[in-house]
Amino acid sequence: MPIQFKHFYRQKSRWARGMVEGLKAVKPWQQPIRYIRFLTSINLFMPFLDTAYTFAWIPGLVLAMFGIFWIIGPMTLLVLPLAMLQNYILFVYQRRVFKDLNLKIRINRFGFVVFVLFYQLVMSPISIIGYVQEIFAKERVWK
Repeated sequence: MPIQFKHFYRQKSRWARGMVEGLKAVKPWQQPIRYIRFLTSINLFMPFLDTAYTFAWIPGLVLAMFGIFWIIGPMTLLVLPLAMLQNYILFVYQRRVFKDLNLKIRINRFGFVVFVLFYQLVMSPISIIGYVQEIFAKERVWK
């Protein structure tokens, strides 16, 4: 787990680059197993989702905070409780899986809320940078 933001940024942009690199090496439709083909096909949408999130949702959210609802309206903000519920369901399931493996998850409600509300705000722009670095074959930085 990266301790400094610089290392976190490099790790996540590397992962985004790795996803693009993997998709270029083995196309999802070339996967021999149907389930794997489906799962890897989902990755084809990630750059588009990250781009929409970075260039539409984040600016729209900032505008909405100032009362300008050109992109995001008050009704759109109702997805935030749904995001909390979805992530809570995943957390409960993960806790059960970890229990079966005799692993412990600490419960940090504040950390959970911060994760749900802000993690993607950081991740999508970093992923965009990773995609661009891979498209333009920029030098890889591992440390």
